[in-house]
Amino acid sequence: MSDTITYEQPLNERIRILLRLESLFENIEDTLYDPSPASSHATMERLQEILTLTDRSELKKDLMKELDRNHLTLSALKEHPGVNHEQLDGFLDKIKQLNSGLDAERSKPGQELRNSEFLKSFRQRSGVPGGLSDIDFPHYHFWLNLPSKERIASLSEWVGNFDTIREAVILVLDMIRRSATPTTVTSTKGFYQHSLDKDTPYQLIRVTLPMDSPYYVEISGGRHRFSARMMIPNMVDRPTQAMEDISFQLTTCVL
Repeated sequence: MSDTITYEQPLNERIRILLRLESLFENIEDTLYDPSPASSHATMERLQEILTLTDRSELKKDLMKELDRNHLTLSALKEHPGVNHEQLDGFLDKIKQLNSGLDAERSKPGQELRNSEFLKSFRQRSGVPGGLSDIDFPHYHFWLNLPSKERIASLSEWVGNFDTIREAVILVLDMIRRSATPTTVTSTKGFYQHSLDKDTPYQLIRVTLPMDSPYYVEISGGRHRFSARMMIPNMVDRPTQAMEDISFQLTTCVL
């Protein structure tokens, strides 16, 4: 288990969508193979959210642009001394493979699932409070009570429709996160502000604290500047900003 916790802030909508997809894919990994009906239900909810996010017609194009841009950036490193060419070539081959896979999918990711009457009914009823109960959706009640192997097999097949998207999202975000080295900075009375060079394509802000820190971080900002507030959690009243100076690790990712 990590001894730190990292808070992230995307600096454009494209990266925001990729981060949301990454989170959903990670959540699905936690529940997909669990045999309980409750875990199957949680997987279905995450799958429905992935279908909603991938409804965006430009998502695939955005991912392919990111992969192309990263391929160009990494290709330029071949001329740098000390570069591990075997590792770099492996990255470049993976990028080309994923780009080809995305290009081969002529329709929206998961289009087969969008055509499924069962999954369409789930998506429609999931927006209604209690709409997935056995009295409103007996077909779903029947499915949830199938043997776990049958449910897991169906879920694995459905989730598998997004394998290429998932791999592309993971690769793009991994390269962005690796594009900068963390530095130690200090917030003054729990507040830190930082200006960004408008000519540099910053994509992601990362703030890292020790896991046992009593604070969480609220990050806000855009292309020209961002701020980070160290907040004291409160489960009853509104959280308040810390009033002491707090050091943390800051990473401004550019790739």
